Order: sequence, then C-alpha cells, then structure tokens
Amino acid sequence: MKTKTEYFDALYFENHDPWGYENRWYEERKRNVCLALLLKPIYNNALEIGCANGVFSQHLALRCKNLLCIDANETAVDLAQARLSHLNHVNVIQAMIPETFPEQKFDLIVLGEVLYYLNHDELMSLIEKIHSCLSEDGVVLCCHWRYPIEYFSLTGDHVHQVLKENIQLYHYLSLQDPDFNVDIWAQEGQSVADREGLI
Repeated sequence: MKTKTEYFDALYFENHDPWGYENRWYEERKRNVCLALLLKPIYNNALEIGCANGVFSQHLALRCKNLLCIDANETAVDLAQARLSHLNHVNVIQAMIPETFPEQKFDLIVLGEVLYYLNHDELMSLIEKIHSCLSEDGVVLCCHWRYPIEYFSLTGDHVHQVLKENIQLYHYLSLQDPDFNVDIWAQEGQSVADREGLI
C-alpha cells in the first residue's frame, strides 16, 4: 500500500503531466465548464487547493486579482511555479492540507480533483477550515472525477455527498456529468441574473 507521498512521487517521476491536462479534450472541457460556472468575472483573493502542474491555474489566474495555489507534491509545485512565473499576482506553495492551511480570507476557493485523496477525518477538518477562511461574499467550487481511484477509498460522488451534508453555505448549483461532479456553494443565494438587475 503506497502512502500519498509515494503515490504522487511515482506519478510525477514517470510523467510531468500525469493526467493529460495539457492535451486531453476531456480536461480542457472540464476546465472550461468550471470556469464558466464561476459566479463573478473577477475575484479578489482566490485559493486553489491541489494545483498540480498549474495548467488549470494559468486559466484561473485570468479571473483573479490574487491567486494562491497549493499542492503537496514538490515536483508539481516546481512545475506550477515555472508555468506561472510570469504572473506576479500568483503564488505557488507546497503544503499538505488540511494540516497546513493559509490564514487569510478568500472570496473564491477551488477544490479540483483533490479531496478523494483525503480520509474522512481529514475531509471534515478541511470543511471547518473552509468555513473559517471564506470571506463574507465567498464562493467554493468543487470538481471531482466520479470513478474509483486505486489506493484511495473515497470517490468523487462520496466526497460531494459529504460536502453537501456538512458545508454550512448556500448550495448554489450542482452539475453531474457522467464523468465528473461540480458543485458550488456561496455565502449568499442571490443569482447572477438577480445581482445584475435582470429579474
């Protein structure tokens, strides 16, 4: 049984883009879906947990004034830092969640393809930290692959069910693709159309 560190070290040792973020239409489509579902065009302070090699981060950065990207794997962080080095408003750090969590407020938290690598207790601890660091108008976007992952007990469906049961925020929307789930929670329930005076 591999530890999480060994699992990700092996993935990045063999391939600097182990999930095909750079060339798979599946990944590009999923990325476009997530970005299109965001409730605002620009966020002041965003946090991306599980940034991997920074492919999604470079697109998310266009929607943020400040973006903090976190990953637990050293190689992933090096790759993301190199990819994002030209963006002065983006910072990439190595950290293990939920043990290490930034102590500041964010108006956007993105959790992409990362929470099924936690156990149940770690997931519950992370939910508490999300509540404490989300700004008054903050939004949480969560996206996960729906199929089993070798060596890990949680699935995307289970993760999203736990989040729905325990995140004490307004559940703004849920999208269930055959391959992935996307859910958004917000501090307030006002729709985009309502905010822009359309209804």
